[in-house]
Amino acid sequence: MNIQTPIHAIYVVIPAKDEDSYISELIRQILNLGLKKIILVNDSSTDRTRELAEKYEEVVVLDHVINLGPGAATQTGIAYAVSQEAEIILTIDADLQHNPKDLMRLIQHFEREQCDLVIGSRFLKINDIPQTRIFYNKVGNIISFFLTGTMLTDSQSGLKAISGTLAKSMDLNYDGFEFCMEIIKHARHTKSKIQEIPVDVRYTKETQSKGQSFKSGLNMISRILSPFN
Repeated sequence: MNIQTPIHAIYVVIPAKDEDSYISELIRQILNLGLKKIILVNDSSTDRTRELAEKYEEVVVLDHVINLGPGAATQTGIAYAVSQEAEIILTIDADLQHNPKDLMRLIQHFEREQCDLVIGSRFLKINDIPQTRIFYNKVGNIISFFLTGTMLTDSQSGLKAISGTLAKSMDLNYDGFEFCMEIIKHARHTKSKIQEIPVDVRYTKETQSKGQSFKSGLNMISRILSPFN
């Protein structure tokens, strides 16, 4: 696939917590796409995630001494990419829930439509998604709409393309999944161009045990609405 942005200016951020079952394969697939700048944020893993990732010279491993959450890990990776003058910053979950090939589709759409933020939506095409995930997503989208003023089909997606300019202007404060809404809110506030594209997703027993749950969703709402944030 042809892209216009210099390959050295495209960074892939992977927040990871205990993902040694998937991380090597994910990195290999990303490298096979021709993407050579990978940032893995090791969010205090207790398995071999760090050990496996640092075997690849294209991967920069950043460590959190304590587990800070997916939002904080993603923010750490984005901040590093900004410091390296990244023009496009891609984010992807570490568990191979998303198809890495969709990263190239994000880049193509980003460039073609001159976007500032492109979100990969699991709900714009037919995917085998558990009903609980569909429910949590709908609730999350409604909350996101009221908080950001932007209606999306997959506000909590971990698959994104963010412009270096937008990323440089962001000052995110949330450590959990609510950081996704923060990015959207900031993009709308700065009148940035936001679009979604359909992407693949696959769920396993492991991936279903992660991500949003009813309890984590309530905690997220509590944190967002807290007057002390």
